[in-house]
Amino acid sequence: MNKRLPFIIVFLTVSLVSSSLVLPAEEAPLVKINKEYDRRTVIKKSRIPGAGNGLFAVVKIKKEDVIGELGGRLIPDNDPSRGNHYIASIPECAWQETHPYKYLDSKDYGANVSRINFAPSKINDKDTNFQNAAIKQLCQRPYVIFIALKDIEPGTEIWSSYGPHYEYDKFMKIAQVRDFFCGLLKMNCREKYTYAH
Repeated sequence: MNKRLPFIIVFLTVSLVSSSLVLPAEEAPLVKINKEYDRRTVIKKSRIPGAGNGLFAVVKIKKEDVIGELGGRLIPDNDPSRGNHYIASIPECAWQETHPYKYLDSKDYGANVSRINFAPSKINDKDTNFQNAAIKQLCQRPYVIFIALKDIEPGTEIWSSYGPHYEYDKFMKIAQVRDFFCGLLKMNCREKYTYAH
C-alpha cells in the first residue's frame, strides 16, 4: 500500500500541472500593457473603404516614438481563435518566457493599436510612403509594440504593414480599396494592379 501512494501523488501532480499549462482562450493569461499610450490616439471610422475602424493620432507623435503596446490573450498553436485577424506572433526569443503560448490574440484586449489598418508599401512597383507605423517585436513583455516611422500629425490615420504572413488579397483586391489607394497616388490601376506589404 505504501508503494502505491507515492505513485498516485506523482500521477495526480503531473496531471494537474500538465492540464494547467494550456488554458482555454477565455482563461489564458493577458499581456499587460501601458494604457497611457492610448491617450495619444483615438479609434474611429477608417478612411479606407470597408475597413471599419482605424486608428488616428490625437497629438503629434514623433518619428521613432512608441505609438502603443499590443495587449491581448496569450494563445498556443492549436487555439481556434488563431483564425481571426487580430493574431500577432510572439518572437521566438520570448517563447521560453511565454511557454506554451506563441501568439497574442489582440481582438478584445489589444489596446488602440490593435485597430491600425494596413496600407501597401508599393503599388505597381512604386513606393507609396503610406505606412507611418511599424510593428516591433520584443523579447520581453509586452512582446509587440508599434513605433512611428515618421512624424505623425494630429488627425492623421495610422497605417502599417502586418508582415509577410498575413493574407492581404481578400481585402486588397476589393475594387473600392484598390481605387482608394491608387487614387491617393493619382494612379489608374484598372489595367495593372500589384501591391507589396
